[in-house]
Amino acid sequence: VLAASHASAVELVYGTGSGAKSRINIDAIEPFMAETTKDSGGSITWKYLPGNQIVTIRTALKGLRDNLVDAGMVVPVYVRKDLIEINSVYDTVFFGDDDIVASAGAAHETLVLHCPECVAEFGKNNSFLLASYASSEQVLACTKPVKTVAELKGLKIRAPGPLQRVAKALGGVPVSLPPQELALALDRGGLDCAFTPLNWMISFGIQDVAKYVVDYHFGSSRALGLIVMNRDTWRKKLTREQRRILWQRAPLASARSVVVSYIQLDAKYRKTIGPTKGVQFFKAGSDFTKIMDGIRSGAEKVLVAEISKQGAKQAAKTVAAFTKTLAKWRKLSQTEIKNDTDAYARVLKREIYDKLDPEKL
Repeated sequence: VLAASHASAVELVYGTGSGAKSRINIDAIEPFMAETTKDSGGSITWKYLPGNQIVTIRTALKGLRDNLVDAGMVVPVYVRKDLIEINSVYDTVFFGDDDIVASAGAAHETLVLHCPECVAEFGKNNSFLLASYASSEQVLACTKPVKTVAELKGLKIRAPGPLQRVAKALGGVPVSLPPQELALALDRGGLDCAFTPLNWMISFGIQDVAKYVVDYHFGSSRALGLIVMNRDTWRKKLTREQRRILWQRAPLASARSVVVSYIQLDAKYRKTIGPTKGVQFFKAGSDFTKIMDGIRSGAEKVLVAEISKQGAKQAAKTVAAFTKTLAKWRKLSQTEIKNDTDAYARVLKREIYDKLDPEKL
């Protein structure tokens, strides 16, 4: 049991572009806030501002930098210039997408323990990574049935970052939009399809307008900032005890976001939720597999070359570190974690949090 703090009260603002109905907010962020308030004896309280109330998915990092929020969700691909080294890890969407526990843990460890440039990028923006997550594999949700690659020719496909290569290879026209804008774009014809985790079908209302899913592992996002903390807040507004409470609760928030919000929800969505909403799943054929195998075979070389052109100075080193760390986390996932939330939190604590000093962030 965590000890209660007797420090003076502080209210922390958490801002995110994800709405109140987002599963990751419900499953991970809201419990984190409730538990840290309880653990602190009420000395830590939260002003929770989801759904673009104070920052959007594109402005969250600026909100931290400008002290508009004390914590927030940061998705690197939407602040690519500011976090170009971190995007070296984000862009490994094809590495380990079959095991998101492994890819999430490996990305988090790489960012905070093996990539000083990544730590520095957050630092330049008055922030640091407190909790991280990865999404489950991206499927392709469309407004009309799509069963072959040929049927995608000329269609407008939402594709962030390296998934734009996939959209082009499939014959589509890539469009970059944040998840909050997808349902409207799909409904009004601005998009025909979207690469999306199944979680987003619920969280962002995609299932209401795109009911035809090509069920294939097109890649998964990682190096996502579930709780990116304002460094001024951490150092100046919180006591040592309050910092300890947030630090101890962070691994479980990360674990819940991956296991509950994605892995468990995906299974339920395929079995009951999706079919109940009229969503139809189509298994990808060999035409999809052939294209994706070609993309994956040269993914690391292409990634390093492209992101280096965009300004990353240490991409080769960072990607190599992630690849090595991913192998370790695959073993941890299969032998120790086994998609168990509490086990994942314990391993995150041991492999990452216990190797950092929260008083030196």
